[in-house]
Amino acid sequence: MVRSLSPALTTALNGLTRVPSLALTIEDHVLHYAPYQSPGSADAWNDACLAGDGSLVRVQVTRGGFGFTSDLQVQRITDPTQAAQWMTWTTLPGAAGLIFEDGSCAVSNSAGTLRAFAQRGTGGNDLWAWTSLDNGLTWTGPVSVVSPPGGALIKGIGSAGNHDVFFLYDVSGGEAMGCCFYSGGSWSALTTWSLPPIAGGAGVAAMFASALYTLIYSDGYSLFTCSFNPTGSVWSVGPVIASSTSSAIGRISPRLSQANGLYTLACIEYDTGTLTGSVYSYPRLRQSADLQHWSEGLILHDLPSTYGAIALSWPAPPAGSAGARAYVLTLPTIYSASLFQTSNPAQYLDVSASVLSYTRLEQSGKPARLEVLLDNTQGRYNALVTPVNAAGSYQPIGLNASLVLSEGYCTGSPPVTPAVVKVGTYRLAQFHFVRAPEANHLRLVAFDLSRNLDLVARYQQTYAGQTLGYLLAEIAARAGLFTIVLPTTSQIAQVVPVFVLQAGQTYRHALDELCSIYGLVYFLDQDETLQVRELASSDPSVWSYQPEIETVSFGSTDQRANHVIVSGKPPIGPAPAALTTGESFDDAHMRLIGLERLLHHVDPKLSTTVQCAQKASFLLAQEARAQVVHSVTVPLNPALQLFDGLTLSDSAVPAGSGQSSLCRMLSLRAHYDARHGLNEMQMELEGL
Repeated sequence: MVRSLSPALTTALNGLTRVPSLALTIEDHVLHYAPYQSPGSADAWNDACLAGDGSLVRVQVTRGGFGFTSDLQVQRITDPTQAAQWMTWTTLPGAAGLIFEDGSCAVSNSAGTLRAFAQRGTGGNDLWAWTSLDNGLTWTGPVSVVSPPGGALIKGIGSAGNHDVFFLYDVSGGEAMGCCFYSGGSWSALTTWSLPPIAGGAGVAAMFASALYTLIYSDGYSLFTCSFNPTGSVWSVGPVIASSTSSAIGRISPRLSQANGLYTLACIEYDTGTLTGSVYSYPRLRQSADLQHWSEGLILHDLPSTYGAIALSWPAPPAGSAGARAYVLTLPTIYSASLFQTSNPAQYLDVSASVLSYTRLEQSGKPARLEVLLDNTQGRYNALVTPVNAAGSYQPIGLNASLVLSEGYCTGSPPVTPAVVKVGTYRLAQFHFVRAPEANHLRLVAFDLSRNLDLVARYQQTYAGQTLGYLLAEIAARAGLFTIVLPTTSQIAQVVPVFVLQAGQTYRHALDELCSIYGLVYFLDQDETLQVRELASSDPSVWSYQPEIETVSFGSTDQRANHVIVSGKPPIGPAPAALTTGESFDDAHMRLIGLERLLHHVDPKLSTTVQCAQKASFLLAQEARAQVVHSVTVPLNPALQLFDGLTLSDSAVPAGSGQSSLCRMLSLRAHYDARHGLNEMQMELEGL
């Protein structure tokens, strides 16, 4: 896992003298959603998409009256700064007084062709489609896509923008999913899913990626997923995003969008207070990198909505006056936030030249910590700090902004050319103005994004028959860690019979429990990728230290187990006292100390003797690693990461101890202090 260094930087690092170099930028990537426009339209089912010319096109089904005599209306926004554009709606041709108000609606962009969908409520139950070939300026239609069988009503419509439409409709026993596709100038016949009906219908969203459709739909309380492969019309059950066992919390109107490599799922969560006494209705925004694993997300409690919110990124409106922004759209109110741009001085700040000192601490099972001291002479940064609880005026130095640290050395002869490597990305948790008669400093304390693992899960989620790899990715995504690298060993494919993410439990507790099944470790790297590793004695040594060692301590202890017994879930069968066990022995250590040191471990998630034996070997290997206790101080090395293998060789007697060891980095503390000439790394090591 060692970071790659350029040849010039490697030469500088290995030199007898070194000139340290660093870079530190502060980047505010937080979406500071705030009220943007207030058109005040009555709340109703609605949808939105971006047209080919960059304009925003929205549709809504008006509410009121008989329920089957609503209008389908369209809106086109070219300049989001113009309030009048958000208040102007036009009824589509043939849609006046004929639409079912609770059938929902959809609009999508299929390679430049815009299509709007709604269900006819008077004179038939057709799913109607309208078409625009000029980015929403003019529309034709309606045309009948399909008439759901038996006069069925629709309970949600979604389109992935692939000349498609998906919808939930009434069947005996609940709701079924259907879809139609446009090809050759006409719509196909109805394709009905092969899955069991759901109890109710409250919206559906569709996304097409990698030749597969992902559908997210609601029965009013839970958020389900399924997939549809158009080749062969194969439907498959997907994971449950949010499950519900009662009518306490409702979830309706899921909507999907994609931007910058992440999918965003917006849905309305509500509580009538019947069971809990709490009354609310607001959007929750979840994110995913793969449409399988979703974060718990962000709520916009101060944006009340009943029928649906759409979250999307609008990088380049035609008028350009609003700039690149993210939006959460409801009919009464529009929220917005600036998207990150390095050219925006309110979002990006280079403080490299002001760093007086910093310390970064990395250790297993905890978020990495960075503490930086900046020179704030004459208050140069006073106005660039966002005050706590600020509303609307954001500066680059704000809570949860990213601190991106790069380390290295100057290269060349003489060494005057900086060469640095990114070693960490941290989220600002504290800032302190430190004043004294002779000093004016700004102290920043930040942690890497794995601090999200210490957040508490609000909802309980139960997983049955999932692989360890799936569960690791799931828990990481729930905490907002969307990029994960898993080892390719057989343990990752082992099935965990049942695993429960408990409400009120931290995600780290759940992740640690999963990793402990087969002795895995994890850390967050400089690119905010969660690296999960299975340690092995065959791992290579990536760096050797001998003359660079400043101080070193070689140590060992015999306080370790040399016989491990693991008991798993008892087998189901006639023998009432039967056990599922596995054992592992370190005979060499037993002979060395003349004692049996027993470790007995119980894990009911292990269901076979093979799994128990595997865990016993992992536990024994960790006991052997823990027998070695070394510490070393060396010049700061930006190449090294947690759990890297190292070779330590001390000089021979009488100048040194003559000891050498293959070992593994367990924690590191990097310390840079320009005023005192410090540029070193202290590492705690265990056996390889």
